[in-house]
Amino acid sequence: MINIIYAVPEDIEVVEKIAQSIGNKDVVFKAVGEIDMNVVNIMEEGWDSENTIIIARGITYLTIRKKFKHAHVLELTVTGYDIMRGIEECKNKYKAKKIAVILSESIVIEKEFIDRIMDVEVSVFPVRDHTHVVDVYNKVKNMDIDVILAGLTVSRLAEKDNLRCVVISNSYETNKIVIGEAFNIAKAIIEERKRNELIKIILENTNDGIIAVDNMGVITAYNEAFFNILNIPKKTVLKGKTISSISPKLEQIQYSLLDYQEANIVKRVNNKMVVINTKPIVIDNKTLGTVLFIQNIDVLQKTEIDIRQKLSKKGLVARYNFNSIIGNSEAIRKTIQVAKKYAEASSNVLIIGETGTGKELFAQSIHNSSKRSSQPFVAINCAALPEHLLESELFGYVEGAFTGAARGGKTGLFELAHRGTLFLDEISELPLGLQAKLLRVLQEKEIRRLGDDKIIPVDIRIISASNVDLMQKVKENKFRQDLLYRLDILRLTIPPLRQRKEDIKEIAQLFVSNFAEDKGDIRLTEDAIVELVKYDWPGNIRELKNICERLTVLCTNNEITGQDVRDIFEQNLIKNFEYSSSDKLTIDKAGKKKMTQQDIAKMLGISRTTLWRKTRQKNAIN
Repeated sequence: MINIIYAVPEDIEVVEKIAQSIGNKDVVFKAVGEIDMNVVNIMEEGWDSENTIIIARGITYLTIRKKFKHAHVLELTVTGYDIMRGIEECKNKYKAKKIAVILSESIVIEKEFIDRIMDVEVSVFPVRDHTHVVDVYNKVKNMDIDVILAGLTVSRLAEKDNLRCVVISNSYETNKIVIGEAFNIAKAIIEERKRNELIKIILENTNDGIIAVDNMGVITAYNEAFFNILNIPKKTVLKGKTISSISPKLEQIQYSLLDYQEANIVKRVNNKMVVINTKPIVIDNKTLGTVLFIQNIDVLQKTEIDIRQKLSKKGLVARYNFNSIIGNSEAIRKTIQVAKKYAEASSNVLIIGETGTGKELFAQSIHNSSKRSSQPFVAINCAALPEHLLESELFGYVEGAFTGAARGGKTGLFELAHRGTLFLDEISELPLGLQAKLLRVLQEKEIRRLGDDKIIPVDIRIISASNVDLMQKVKENKFRQDLLYRLDILRLTIPPLRQRKEDIKEIAQLFVSNFAEDKGDIRLTEDAIVELVKYDWPGNIRELKNICERLTVLCTNNEITGQDVRDIFEQNLIKNFEYSSSDKLTIDKAGKKKMTQQDIAKMLGISRTTLWRKTRQKNAIN
């Protein structure tokens, strides 16, 4: 609260009305008429000058200003118009011709102009302070004059001596100007305090150490974190000292970066490895100093690791983007092109594709290219958990919601995915009970934790995936048609690997290179590529990855040949082929002789294509 004290012997009712017309709930205005000099002496000790603005005039103003050099003291200036009104009163009241004007030395009047205009003889006597006014009055009272024009102090002295005296008064306009100025100063003080308090809160609630210095390296501001990061005793007084007293390295940085800012300077200061960022203090195109922001590298690294671990554990990070998708076939290029358009939209996406085609890879890529890329990506396999556990994972629960509920409850995946993307893999396996609840979430955009009565709004984008025909599931009454309409807004169909065989070579070489590790470069021969391309890959990319890993482990001389590939396929065929007991002897002989797939098919009396078709499901490697 700011106090404005109006210490001038004017009409109190008038000045208070002026103050009310301006008004400010954080300011108290009080017109006291006059402050006695004894009161001024008492105020010298314990006066809350920071919260007080005084309006004074003449001798009172001069005295208060000298005693309180840092106080907010405004002078109610006596104008030439006020002097002329006073002289007019002297003429009308006392028929005066010779007038002595006793005024504060801060007030300047044009004597010759007033003499000529007012047809009087004016003598001006300036005074310095309350003590000096008595000396000046004693001099004036013995002079040949008709009347004295002065302030209240001189008026009281003249009254005792039965001398004529007129008290100078200020106009309404003058009072309104000075009172308005006082309220403006009060408002500025309040705003400045709010800014200072805000800056203080920011400084003291940041983990960065902050220190500001001027162009001479003198410290002007700092926060508590600065002491903690550099192991400086908290009782150390830094303000007014030079930055070199803390560390010469900080001084070098400050002087080298006066006119520009630099990011992530790594230095050892006081045996602490820190990262320093700088920002010049520029006012009116002049650099007045530098602010240094200091962070502890150990703490930064620990925080980064902690965040990464937490996000990784919760599955909140999408690691892949469209550059992660390998292949230049027309089929995959068209699919990527469509997916990129979907990424720009905000509608739900349904990804259809066989097992192992990379549905989650596309889901993550869409998320990372969308407006939600900076927000969480949460993934869950709907077939991985029983219904009651899946519901608690999706919606979360409060403490005591059911037997075995974690203490403090649990945040559900819908909440974790807020403002981000929720990927529901194998959506076809979602139980019907949960399908209804998911539909409500999509319609109302809100969820309720298990055991809770509070509604929590959520903003999520759903990307779902399925390797089966969901419309067939609808016909079988195993999937809700209304939910399908909500999920199947933007449909993306991932082509199986057999429809993009021109990509097999590039993908296989990448997998082999990744699995090679300490073996060095492993080469896939042309006949090996031919054998890989011949295969129909019922398990798609996932099966190709597993085959490449096995080939890499078993290869010799850093080369994978066509025969190596055929051997792997034949082992899978013999292991997984469902044959009758009458064919057992034939298969055993084929295995011992290491016969080709064509030879085995011939021995069984079927075509090679039929052989692959019959073994397709068992060859799928999950």
